[in-house]
Amino acid sequence: MSFNVTIAPAQLSFTVQDGETILTAALRSGIDFPNRCSQGVCTSCVCKLKSGEVRYAEPQPLTEVDKQQQFTYCCLAYPVSDLVLHHPFISG
Repeated sequence: MSFNVTIAPAQLSFTVQDGETILTAALRSGIDFPNRCSQGVCTSCVCKLKSGEVRYAEPQPLTEVDKQQQFTYCCLAYPVSDLVLHHPFISG
């Protein structure tokens, strides 16, 4: 199963395959996606979740504040539906 991810405001779309993180799929698709540590520490890949749902492997990396702000750590997140994410520094 795969899911479609759209990054706003650039309106870039790509497909995430089963078992693939959002960041891995974006890089595979040739999108210049900000990233550094791939461990959920540096926050350069964090997007705001506009629609859809993601899951994380345990331990859950999000704090309560992250959840309230709808932050998505794309290096660790696996989509469970089609997504619309917002990242201000990704351009088409």
